[in-house]
Amino acid sequence: MTAFADLIRAVAADVVAARDELNRLDGAAGDGDLGITLAAGAEAIVAILPELDPLALSARLRRIGVELARRVPSTGGTLIASGFLAAGKAAATEEGSGLSDAELAARLLESAQAGIAERGKASPGDKTMLDALDPAAREMREAAEARLALEDGLRLAAAAAARGAEATAAMVPKHGRAAWLAERSAGHEDAGARAIALFLASIARAAAVP
Repeated sequence: MTAFADLIRAVAADVVAARDELNRLDGAAGDGDLGITLAAGAEAIVAILPELDPLALSARLRRIGVELARRVPSTGGTLIASGFLAAGKAAATEEGSGLSDAELAARLLESAQAGIAERGKASPGDKTMLDALDPAAREMREAAEARLALEDGLRLAAAAAARGAEATAAMVPKHGRAAWLAERSAGHEDAGARAIALFLASIARAAAVP
């Protein structure tokens, strides 16, 4: 099994394990099914690992985005698929550029953030997944500029995403069903932001394994 396959399997296992937590958070101001949706998406990506393994990074990211859009066509699934597609496009432009691993990771996170923001018409502060992804991307960029190792950058980015997710508990949602149920969501973290924090924490742990 390749390092990439190990990473995907580790993240997928963590997403499935967090299904109930994500459903609970989503239930505060949504349909309460984000955990089910993302677990299904994770299992779908594991199923296409044989197809992904020989591909270049850009093609892997785009293929993941396409599979998520096809298999989990919910709001959350569509937004995350948009992030993967945007990251894949960015990776294609950077192939062969000589970027460090940390610089490439920063570029991919920034592109994913931009793709999700464009698709969802949202901004940091709107109580969405961007409130975890934005600080993570900024932390990864700072790590790259400081010439830190990829593993250190991912650890810092994951910690920033966790803080961002926690901060959403005090925010007022401005989009979709959550905006209609703003009072009910008060005091609860945004489920999408917590999902992003979960993804990045899982990636950071997997990357730290020798």
